[in-house]
Amino acid sequence: MRIFYRGRLFIRLIATLFFVGCGNQQIVETDDLEVVKSLCDGADSQTLVIFDMDNVLTESMERAFQADLYPQVKDVVDKFRKRMKKLPLSEQEKLWAGQWEIPVCLVDESMPKLIESLQNRNVKVLMLTANPHGKISNINSIEQLCDSRLQALGINFEKSWPSVDIKHNFDNELTIFYKGEIFTLESKEIALKKFLECLPKHKFRKIIFLDDKRRNLEKVKNLAEKLKKVFIGIKYYRVFTKKRPKTDIFLIKKRLQQLMN
Repeated sequence: MRIFYRGRLFIRLIATLFFVGCGNQQIVETDDLEVVKSLCDGADSQTLVIFDMDNVLTESMERAFQADLYPQVKDVVDKFRKRMKKLPLSEQEKLWAGQWEIPVCLVDESMPKLIESLQNRNVKVLMLTANPHGKISNINSIEQLCDSRLQALGINFEKSWPSVDIKHNFDNELTIFYKGEIFTLESKEIALKKFLECLPKHKFRKIIFLDDKRRNLEKVKNLAEKLKKVFIGIKYYRVFTKKRPKTDIFLIKKRLQQLMN
């Protein structure tokens, strides 16, 4: 049975690679963490493995905010966004803070083990998320909140960067490096380029990047090509295919309206 599974995984991996590209820069689409592990098998001390946070590492524990339901609740979300634009900034921040305060859970329970195994092989791992940093309403630090949640879930990015201090050369109003985690409101490839420029001693030969959005992978792929680095982009969509309890969309929309008011 184990041999059959490995054979099936191998065929699936080869088929995926065939359709999305080959050579030094490629993008793979998968919802299978075993495929991700296989793609990371050759990672070494000259490899940088980057993880997105939202919908790759973690997702909201509130069913109404989980990504697989978005197409069915888009009308409610769109109304909320229109209403938000009309509110004073302080009121907008209160509403966003309320959503940030909702607990998160792992998208895949095995992800912390994968990250730890990479770190144990001296592979550098980094988090790169399109999120703000600093204070929002009653939340003193978004980056501290996210890091404490990741630590509680068994993920410690700081372990890969124990003595790296790039605060004065890297941090600005849009982007910050905090305990192995980059929070940015710039394009991800711009933030990553700046980060690599701050680390001249680290000569990474390969970049592996997990994200749930193809456009982010394409942009970082283009950056890797310019920097002459091997690139494997992984569009990880487990959040859309994992088993969930049956959902009543009417009740979900009602719940969403409550949470957004």
